[in-house]
Amino acid sequence: MLLTALSLIFPVVMVLAMVSDFRHFEIPNGLSLVLLSAYPLAAIIGGLPWQTILWAFALGALVLIVMMIAFVFGVMGGGDCKLLAAAVLWTGTEQLLEFLLITSIAGGILSLSLLLFLRYPLPAVLSGMPTMQRMHAGEKNVPYAVAIAAAGLMVYPHLPMLDS
Repeated sequence: MLLTALSLIFPVVMVLAMVSDFRHFEIPNGLSLVLLSAYPLAAIIGGLPWQTILWAFALGALVLIVMMIAFVFGVMGGGDCKLLAAAVLWTGTEQLLEFLLITSIAGGILSLSLLLFLRYPLPAVLSGMPTMQRMHAGEKNVPYAVAIAAAGLMVYPHLPMLDS
């Protein structure tokens, strides 16, 4: 019961990050911190060995470093980097490649959709929405948490702690 409750933290945070990034182009640091702090307890209760937990943190740190390099070059936002690294903790090595591949594909679809969205006039039905106005204004912001969350929700049923 406790493991089920703890494991629900992951999809809830993914959805909250997606909504926040889409609406405000910002991912609250607290969401990544929730993933970071809840993971060890969920992993221990899920029966993962301590070596697996340590490897997950090492992998998360590696992803954070790589993503921060992308941030320096303006490819990713800081919140996206932190969310992706925190999510990698939960996916573990078992689901890492699938998670990153789905994130990349979803991010590509999202970016292409935004480019297509910018080619046409903003529909009247969307003109009253500040988020849509901001996106249509051509700002370089891409709510990449949408792609990260989509991938996270797809791999969620196969999280290592739920399989053990």
